[in-house]
Amino acid sequence: MMKFYNKLWEIRDKRVDGWPLMESVWPTLIICMAYMITSKFLGPLYMRNRAPYKLYGAIRLYNVIQVIASIYMFVNLMRYGWWNHYNWACQNVELSTNPDSLAMKMAVLCWWCYLSKILDFMDTFFFILRKKLSHISYLQVIHHAIMPLYGWSLVRFLPGGQETFGGAINAFVHILMYSYYFLSSFGPEIQKLIWWKRYLTQIQMLQFTLVFVKCCINIFGIVECGYPWQFSLVTASMMALFFALFLNFYLTAYKSSKKDKSL
Repeated sequence: MMKFYNKLWEIRDKRVDGWPLMESVWPTLIICMAYMITSKFLGPLYMRNRAPYKLYGAIRLYNVIQVIASIYMFVNLMRYGWWNHYNWACQNVELSTNPDSLAMKMAVLCWWCYLSKILDFMDTFFFILRKKLSHISYLQVIHHAIMPLYGWSLVRFLPGGQETFGGAINAFVHILMYSYYFLSSFGPEIQKLIWWKRYLTQIQMLQFTLVFVKCCINIFGIVECGYPWQFSLVTASMMALFFALFLNFYLTAYKSSKKDKSL
């Protein structure tokens, strides 16, 4: 196992050496494990005999930060690559070490995207503190726990290129999602005006489908660009898993909504 790890470590992107949390996967793994334990055990235990916190102001501020961060990530992922010179079918990682190059700016941006996946844990922690434990589904916990590990591997080995397409789409989806969360916090009257709520899960499933298809272009060599097909296979597998989880959530919610209307 260590032999495989050492061999894998040799092909890391050395531009990332010395960046915070990038010298080993262990800190990220520990953070994700702590998140899962807190979400399903320690958090509910802490709140068992406590009244729920309101936190309206903190949650609104958090949602605004998420919207601003998502706009920043989406615009710059597109600006440094996909709106600029990236090949939409398949794109390898560019390895320039010039701090002013688009390649280096993309690598730094990928690191910020990775950190944003740790920030996403706050979604769950707010549910815990507000004692809305029924909102903490295994879908949410699994999704949030996987993404920082995936993000770490992306930044450590391939900070740029093909898989940043998924990051751009995800950032766009987050703009819609956290805008909805922010607006809906102002009560039922505002919630009625948010027409895109019903489409959020569908948009997320479309996101997974688009990224899956793009990965398959590289996996099956339909367009070759030098980007490792093995990493595209990992991404495609994740997209298939997330699609299945979100589809199950969507169908369950749809059936529940249909049942409520029939009563």
